[in-house]
Amino acid sequence: MSNLTVGCLANATVCEGASCVAPESNFNAILSVVLSTVLTILLALVMFSMGCNVEIKKFLGHIRRPWGIFIGFLCQFGIMPLTGFVLAVAFGIMPIQAVVVLIMGCCPGGTASNILAYWVDGDMDLRYFLGCSCCSRFHRNVC
Repeated sequence: MSNLTVGCLANATVCEGASCVAPESNFNAILSVVLSTVLTILLALVMFSMGCNVEIKKFLGHIRRPWGIFIGFLCQFGIMPLTGFVLAVAFGIMPIQAVVVLIMGCCPGGTASNILAYWVDGDMDLRYFLGCSCCSRFHRNVC
């Protein structure tokens, strides 16, 4: 009896009536590996190309006159966590979720913020200086 007459797939290995056993497909695992590899390479390329916009003279200028750094740290470690806390209280979320909101509010550095700063012609030197903060590195390693 042919596999096609019973309603089974052509690649079915065992057919009994309407019950068919087809070989296991490895398509999702292969697709996952390919997408992870391609996305990692593209992400590295984008981050490297945006890093090429950093000028040493401007970067050192931020160190000599650190007002932008101070304001950035005040916003990143003051206003952002306070906003996260207010949102956690306002929405009445569970304590563990509130901790996550606070951590995410304190660590906004990452690829998305770098891309947005680049698109709006932000100061990429200051953006990378703030992105090198300890908390941002902790956040990237945890998440």
